[in-house]
Amino acid sequence: MWWNARLVLGTALLLLAGSAAATDPREAELFKALDRFDSGEHLGRFDALYQVTTRYPGFLAAHVIEASLLRTDDIGAALFDLVPRAGPSSTKAPRSEARARLSYWFDRPAPGHLPDVLIQAPPDRTKVVVADVARARLYLFDWSGGEWTLEGDWYASIGQGGVDKRRKGDGKTPLGVYFVTMRLAERHLPELYGAGALGLNYPNEWDRRRRRTGYGIWIHGEPRGLMSRARRWSRGCLTVSNPALETLVRTIEETSVPVIIGEWLRWLSPADHERHRDEWLTRAASLNGGRAARRDLGIYGYPVGAGDESAMMLVELREEKARGGRWWQYWREHGDRGWRIVHEGPASFLDVHLE
Repeated sequence: MWWNARLVLGTALLLLAGSAAATDPREAELFKALDRFDSGEHLGRFDALYQVTTRYPGFLAAHVIEASLLRTDDIGAALFDLVPRAGPSSTKAPRSEARARLSYWFDRPAPGHLPDVLIQAPPDRTKVVVADVARARLYLFDWSGGEWTLEGDWYASIGQGGVDKRRKGDGKTPLGVYFVTMRLAERHLPELYGAGALGLNYPNEWDRRRRRTGYGIWIHGEPRGLMSRARRWSRGCLTVSNPALETLVRTIEETSVPVIIGEWLRWLSPADHERHRDEWLTRAASLNGGRAARRDLGIYGYPVGAGDESAMMLVELREEKARGGRWWQYWREHGDRGWRIVHEGPASFLDVHLE
């Protein structure tokens, strides 16, 4: 049963051993402490947790997890203990973050698995960012030599209104495929945004076609000195720690990096993902009259909201009518299980850098 934490211990240890991705070092130590706590060693099982909270007194989520385990003495029970409830507002953010991080300890994707929305990038793209809202994570993937490699894995917050942004001021984070259009340095921003921000092209062409409004959706840092950040924290942006934001800025290309934001992502084994990619390459060729039957396409799953029953994809390719630039196609699945291009046109970016 999922609540028996011992059943996931082996997977957790493999993940720690098999991943070289950049992550929050505090969380990495917390996860190791949780592994030890759940190993069945009763004598000293709290020692590693005490070391984490002593080393990082400002890591409130770790303190909340430790306190919950002191009450419950069981990691599965601690998940229930941390379910949001009425109480002082000052405790809500630490409890929300603590539960999100503890949930991720249970539910980390297996080593080598890839999200189904991450299909293929063209050769001239080297990085893609993926947000998995259900897991409260932001991932950075490298695309080199036709293979995906996980390079970053961080705790991330979304808007206070949830996801599937539709209008200005709703406090929600959009779902879909977006692109980095600008890079804003810390000195140009209020303290709220921490180490800086990466601007996204919300609303994109598909959003505007559906009359979705709003602007200023970014990936940004957090106020310096902030000790806890709830899962729903921002005004609609994706928020990560300042070290994570600095890694993103340092690592990704300056502009037009794809950012895929999905609420519930399915992770595939390497073999299943390869079959998934081949199926989409074949479908792309069919939908484009054979001229797209090549490996220089970008193909990304386009996440949709819970109330939208039609699956979507975004395909980017080079077209003569785009004068050598990128051409975007938005595909939608219809009731007959067929796919149609519902919108297409040249890629457009607001290329702004304030460094």
